[in-house]
Amino acid sequence: MARRETALQAAQMQLRELIGSEFLSGDRLPNERELADRLTVSRATVREVLGQLAAEGLLTRTWGVGTFVREPAERVPVSISDVTALRDRITASGHSPALQDASVSRTACPDDCAKVLGLAPGDPVWRVDRLFAVDGVAAAWIRDHLPLAVGGRDLDPSGLLSIDHDMFEFLAGATGMPVRRAEIDFAAVLADEEAVDRLGVPLGHPLVSATQIGYTAEELALFHGHITVRTDILTLRITRAG
Repeated sequence: MARRETALQAAQMQLRELIGSEFLSGDRLPNERELADRLTVSRATVREVLGQLAAEGLLTRTWGVGTFVREPAERVPVSISDVTALRDRITASGHSPALQDASVSRTACPDDCAKVLGLAPGDPVWRVDRLFAVDGVAAAWIRDHLPLAVGGRDLDPSGLLSIDHDMFEFLAGATGMPVRRAEIDFAAVLADEEAVDRLGVPLGHPLVSATQIGYTAEELALFHGHITVRTDILTLRITRAG
């Protein structure tokens, strides 16, 4: 293991212990320089650790104000160990999901998904933009791109404008080839102006962004999507079965 990774893990563990003992909910943490001296690491390492814990929802950071231990809030656990609808996961947790906003449009295929879908950049594709809410609070913003046709069948994703239709259910019925594997890459990000508008969070609010690709049993990519999640509302759990 690289020395930098070891330093990051050690600093994160120490800071977690301090948050669980010395610094409680609502408390303001010392500044980066003080934390760096206390944890015996660089300010860059402290900054990265703070960003990681903020993305988890353990801390809240306000530019020019400081870093605070977040008040505990009830969050909906969402497992993505299989391709189960987000809607159904939220309902199973005892909360109320809603499709707060949704749209379907034809657009030029972005570069990042063209290769995945076997298309040329700029080819026409469907874009499905959906905003999911949990108990009335915007929680997950999902943007999916799909080809106009799969296996000779034209796709009409307008049914996805209703929460009663999930992406995986739609693709199974529309193509006859259900999604058998979802490949998802995660990144911790801070809210930009677009996320502020869609999710109702302040600029710089910690979020988790994911890129998702759904494959058939024959490894044909059926969709390419981007998910932005408020981790103070939803928690994401990864389970991998051998």
